[in-house]
Amino acid sequence: MSEILGIMTHAIKNPDHFRRHARAAIGESFDGVLLYTPQGVDLHSKQIRGYLYRDGGWSKKNASYPKINLDIGFYPPSSLRKASLVKAHKELRFTAYGLGNKSKIQKHLVASSFLKPYLLPTERVQTSAQFSDFLEKHRSVMLKPINGWGGRGIIRVTMDKNRFQVEQNNKKTVHLPLSRLSSFLHGVLSRGGRHIMQKWIDIRNSEGSVYDIRALAQKNGEGKWQTTGTAVREGKRGVITSNIKSGGHAYDVERYLKKQFNNEKAEALTKSIAEVASYIPPYMEKSYNTRLSELGIDLAVDSSGRLWLLEVNIKPGKSIMKMVYGQNAWEQSFRLPYQNARHMLKAK
Repeated sequence: MSEILGIMTHAIKNPDHFRRHARAAIGESFDGVLLYTPQGVDLHSKQIRGYLYRDGGWSKKNASYPKINLDIGFYPPSSLRKASLVKAHKELRFTAYGLGNKSKIQKHLVASSFLKPYLLPTERVQTSAQFSDFLEKHRSVMLKPINGWGGRGIIRVTMDKNRFQVEQNNKKTVHLPLSRLSSFLHGVLSRGGRHIMQKWIDIRNSEGSVYDIRALAQKNGEGKWQTTGTAVREGKRGVITSNIKSGGHAYDVERYLKKQFNNEKAEALTKSIAEVASYIPPYMEKSYNTRLSELGIDLAVDSSGRLWLLEVNIKPGKSIMKMVYGQNAWEQSFRLPYQNARHMLKAK
């Protein structure tokens, strides 16, 4: 199919929910959009069953592979394997590929001598004895699902003499005796699957709210990386994460940091944030030997003023762009992946 952009997602309840995506593609001179799920791809016949957007409307269609594809899905375990097979197929070309789970990403980050000073002690949870040792060493630990996103399922565990406490967003803090630590961990792993554990750092502001910094890095219409925007994400009072969807707010980075530290320190931190954010995208592409299109880079400043890199995400949300930079900047950030797709099609 000539000049058709393929868009793969996890589910299509109503194709009209993707009209904004289709219009962005049309705006970049694609003739139309083929919207599909991994289940709609027949890797043997090289046909895709999906919805074709053309002339302002959708129609069901069986079509050959588009020459360029965008992956916007968040796949549950039931469809993750098929999605991986589709992405691995040599004749289906995507603008970007995955990075794997948090444990794999951490291994790539640690391999960089530039990034190593910014990284927190982090390990994959293997046994309750290993977790107990890690907790005893660091006293307070964040437990994160290895495939989690958006702050979901994160737990803070803190040791206090012969007891430990468990904190989760929107749940009452629980205090348990240390003799229950092993059974507690078993319960977490049996319900939520694999996890990593990461040293907790105090990233609360002067009013006690947790905050971090999201840098949005994207390839532009020339296929070159740019930092589209950075913003402080401040969580609502009483929560352990700063996720916007959990009721948080976004603010300009330098102005926010000037309220927490002196002007000179805030300016130095803002410069370091920009350096880390510009370093990571090309480094990750080289380290993975793969192609990426956009990244969400999450950093944090602890109470002493030290900068840390928390994690790197593909398929980042863009709400910070609207909240800090305005509607036009948000719309531009939404269009950039389509401009990059158009560039890749022309450059082939």
